[in-house]
Amino acid sequence: MYIAFYVLSLLIFIFTLLGGSLTRPVFESLSEKTIEKTGFKKSYVQSFDNRIDELIFKSKQIELQIEKIKNFFSSDKIDESKYSKEESKMLENSVYIPLQNMFIMIYRFLTVILSVFILFTAVIIQLFSRGFELRKRVSRLEAAMYSGNRV
Repeated sequence: MYIAFYVLSLLIFIFTLLGGSLTRPVFESLSEKTIEKTGFKKSYVQSFDNRIDELIFKSKQIELQIEKIKNFFSSDKIDESKYSKEESKMLENSVYIPLQNMFIMIYRFLTVILSVFILFTAVIIQLFSRGFELRKRVSRLEAAMYSGNRV
């Protein structure tokens, strides 16, 4: 039984340490569910980001109109690509993703602690089973010694 705990502990530890493409989706899913349970949904963040982007675009359009008025009498050309709509994802990049990464790190830390706990449980079980085996051997040796038989 303790061998199964050793293997389980090792598998959980390896699962936790492999932060690449193998385990990242699992921890991302857990962190997203945790964040959504607190009421902070990704769709809300994206909606606010879209509103912020729309406000920024409108302000850029006003700046473009002002530039057009300024350059009405001059022959300078205005670079209208500077005033195009862009996705900034300010809230998502500055709040949601760091929060998600924090929960990912917390879950990784908790799984490492779980792995260590299972490892210690396996060690304790192994020590107890070895102790019982040793007691059985000693009692058999004592019985053989008292009966006068050779082992």
